[in-house]
Order: sequence, then C-alpha cells, then structure tokens
Amino acid sequence: MNTIEKTHPGISRKSLPVLFAALCVLLCLSGCRPKPYPSLLLAADSLASVLPDSACALLASYAADTADEPLYVRMYYRLLCIKAKDKAYIVHTSDSAILPVVAYYERHKRLPHLPEAYYYAGRVYSDLGDAPQALAYFQRALDAMHEDEDRVNMTVKKLVLSQMGTLFKRQNLYPEALDVYRQSFQCKILLQDSVGMIYSNRDIGQIYMFLEQRDSALYYYQRAYQLSLLLGEKYLGNGVQILMARLYTEEGSYEAAHRSLQIALQDVSKYDRSATYSIAARYYHFTNNIDSAEWYYHKSLLYGLLDVKEMANRGLASIALSQGKTVPAAQYLYQALLLGDSIRKLTKTDEVRSAHSHYNYQLREQENQRLKLQNLRQRQTNVAILVVFVLFACGGTLYYLHRRKVMRLRLQVAEQLQAEAYRNSVQYQEDTRRRISLLEEQLQSASYQLTDSESRCRQLTDEKQLLAHTLRCLEEEEQRRRLMKQRFSVSDACLLFRKKETTAAPVTEDDWQQLETEADQLLDGFLRKLTTGPVRVSRQELRVSLLIRADFSIKSIAAFLHLTPTAVTSIRRRLSVKFSLPESSPQAWDEFVRSL
Repeated sequence: MNTIEKTHPGISRKSLPVLFAALCVLLCLSGCRPKPYPSLLLAADSLASVLPDSACALLASYAADTADEPLYVRMYYRLLCIKAKDKAYIVHTSDSAILPVVAYYERHKRLPHLPEAYYYAGRVYSDLGDAPQALAYFQRALDAMHEDEDRVNMTVKKLVLSQMGTLFKRQNLYPEALDVYRQSFQCKILLQDSVGMIYSNRDIGQIYMFLEQRDSALYYYQRAYQLSLLLGEKYLGNGVQILMARLYTEEGSYEAAHRSLQIALQDVSKYDRSATYSIAARYYHFTNNIDSAEWYYHKSLLYGLLDVKEMANRGLASIALSQGKTVPAAQYLYQALLLGDSIRKLTKTDEVRSAHSHYNYQLREQENQRLKLQNLRQRQTNVAILVVFVLFACGGTLYYLHRRKVMRLRLQVAEQLQAEAYRNSVQYQEDTRRRISLLEEQLQSASYQLTDSESRCRQLTDEKQLLAHTLRCLEEEEQRRRLMKQRFSVSDACLLFRKKETTAAPVTEDDWQQLETEADQLLDGFLRKLTTGPVRVSRQELRVSLLIRADFSIKSIAAFLHLTPTAVTSIRRRLSVKFSLPESSPQAWDEFVRSL
C-alpha cells in the first residue's frame, strides 16, 4: 500500500482524477465571482440621493478609469450616471444610455440591480413623454423585485409606485393613481421615510381634490403640513400650504385662503413657483385685487407649465376685457387657445397610450395597436379642430349679442335707479319748491288777466295743490328715511361693527349676515335694490356699499374687508361705472348709495 493509501484509507488511485477535476471547478467558480465594486462608485451611489451634484462630479472624475474595469463595473457606472442625473433633475433626452444597461442586467439576473435599472428606464421614457413605455418598465421593476422585500427593494418600490401614480394622475386616471400612491405611502411607513410621507400625504390629497372630495383632500393636506412642521421641512410645508390655498379659494373661504397663501409666499422654491404663482393669481382675481392678480399672472407666464400658462393668459384676457382693452384681451385669448390645443393633444395621446399600457403591458403586439390608435387620434384631432372652430364662432356671436342685450338692460336699470335716487334727493325737493314759487308767480300774473283765463287759474291752482301735496309726501318720506337711518345706525349690527371698529376685532360671516338682514329690514330693501337687474354686483361690492350707507369711514371699511383704502376706492369707482352714473368717481357712488 502506497503512502496516500496509508494516510487516507478511503481514497484510491482511481478517485484522484475526480478530486483534481472538482478542485479545478471550485477554483474556476471562485475566480468567476465578481469582485466588490470600487469604493468610489459605492460612495457615488450613497451620495446620489442626498447630494446628486456631488455624485455627478465624482462620477465624472472616474470616467477615464472605467475603460480598464470589467464589464459589470462599467455597467454599474453607467447606471449610477443615469441615477445621479435623474436625482439632479436633469431631463433625460435619449434612451441610448439606459437600454444597454437594462439588457445587461436582464442577461445577468443574479446581479441585484435589475429592478433599479427598470426603474430608471421608466424615468427616461417618462421624461421623453412615452407614458406606455414608462409604465411598462415600472411594472417590470415591480415584477423583478424579490418576494422578501428587503430595504433596497422597498426603496426602489416606493419610487416606482410614486412615479406610476404621477403618470396616472397626468392622464386623469385618478382611481389608479390613488391606489399606487397609497401603496407607496405604506412602503414609506415601513422604511420610516418621514419626508417621503409628506409627499405621499400631499399627493393623496391632490388626487382627492381632483375627485371633488375636498374634505378628504383637506385632511391629507393638513397631515402633510403638520408632518413638515415636525420635521422642520419649511419648503415642503409651503408647497402644501399653496395647495390648501387653492382648495380654500375654490370653496370661497377667502380668509383661510389668504392665510395659507401668505405662508406659502414667504419662501417660494423654484420647484413650486408654477403652482404658487398660478394659485396666487386666481385668489387675487377672485377677490377683485386686479393689480396683484395681473402681477402673479405675468409671473406664471415666466415660470409656469403649459396648463398654468394657459390659465394665466385666460385670466389676463378677462382682466383686459373688463378694463375695455380689447386688443390685449384678444392677444391673451389667442395665446390661451394655442396652449390649450397643445395640452389637449398631449393629454389625448397620453390618455390613450397610458390606458393601453396599463392594461396590456404584457402583450407584444403593441405596434399594430399603436398604428390603429394613431389613425383614430388623427381623425379625432381633425374633428375636434372643426368642432372647436364652429363652437368658437357660435360662442363669439352669442357672446356679442348677449353683451348688447345686457348693456341695454343695464342702462335702463341705471336710469330707473337714477330717477328714483333723484326723487329721493334734497335737490328734487328744492326743484319742487322752485316750481311751486314759479307757479305762484304765474298764478298771481294770471289773476290780472281777463276772465276767460279763469279756467287756467283753476288749473294752475290744482297743479299747485298737487305739487304741494307731493312735497309734503316727499318731506314725510324724507323724515321716514331719516328715522330708518337713525334706527339702522343704533341697530345691534351697527353697534357691533362700531365696537369692532374701535377694538380692531375681526368680523365674522355671521356678523355680516346680521348687518345685511337688518339693513334690508330697516332701510326698505337696500341690498335688493342694488342686486335687482342685470347689473352684477359681487358680495364684496355689496358690503362696501352697505358700510358706506352706514356712514363708516373708508379706513374702517378697508379694515373690515381686509383690503387697502386704495382697493376700496377702486371698488367705489368701479361701481359708479357699472351703474353708469353721470360722474364716474368714488364720491358719486357714495352720494348715490346714501340717496337710496
């Protein structure tokens, strides 16, 4: 027996080749195992989410060294470059960089980066405007994740779900968007990602806003804002406040909208400028602060997205039209129509493709379907252009006829109100007295005339008596109006407003309702006279007129309505123009209101 057999009794000479072959296989396998990634790439990976600019610079410094690295290192480097640019908000303009990376990790599924590669492929196609491809790659990323859902997979999953929700929201698929946003929120809870939970609450609130469920939207907005305060993320809180301002504005809660808007405008980040300026413009337009509305509309034209720019042009067209500037109004309206056409074309394309991608992303016959949809979309576009042109022409004609009718009715009502105001004025009484004096002189002159003028004298006497009776009635009416004014000035509502004038206490909606009710009761339907007819008077304009009738100062009126004295003066001048008073001035409107 040889030495080997003596030392290892269980090993024979015949088994030596087998052992040698197994040893060679083990050595080959150990040599084929990929070495760890370079520390610089790992550092760039950790920096990409927090300091993407630094990660880009670090990767750029390593570009020359990648030529000598193995293929798996070069592919990892390419993936990190795409990731860092995406985190730095650099828009992807081509898919040529990501497709080789995706193909490599699909061939080497044992490597852990396939879900991440699918995710950034979806981000690339999202920037390219190809929603179906983006959603298809996002769905592949979800399918490629391990069932155990470790922290890395959970991080990618929350990003994938958030991006899918954004794409669904853009295509107006709100139920699908709400579902994936909730799934993303659950991932962020498991990861204890507090900042991500702020975004999720905000996004869910937006979806409820689009679904007209404002109570739910306000609940999630408040959750997002409270969480941002706890974390000290001021800019995130400002972004939530501007969305709350939009909600309050659409509900007509202008005081709450004003508070939210002031918080949001304290520090506007470059990522929130579009929404902030557009919502601020709408708020000031709704509250008739035209100068502020114009300023923010122009800001929206500089920094807004397509839909925001369309809204800004429409708002500026409305303001210019109300000011009688027809040429600028037509220019703004033309720009709004151009932007609206672009938005509708983009939305229709994404809607059709998104729905197709959402329900059929596993099918491989997308090319035939795409061609059919393209032909259908072309026909729909042609029909839509024709319909829009016809509707625009018909709408313009109807609007012109309606405006002419409204102007005629407005002049009639204004003339009636002016006549009533003249009959109730002191000037009318003085004119009546002068006429009585003139008739007395004529009567005295007629008494010296021939007897055949006796009938004329009797006629003048009757007319004098009638005018005297009218004068007594006017004096009684004037006395009654003075008594009503005195009763109104000492009413509970007026005394309450006088008290709040001295204490600078805020005026509630109930206080306004009480004042308006007592005004209608004690001032013989004062508010009804202003609101009857085709002349449209806003609630703010009614309240300004009511406070003028109650003899409050301009400064107090501005304080009650949260306006500046200049804005109150502008409202008074605008009302004098609306009612076509002989003199378009604030003082003319004050005299007109006090005479009613």
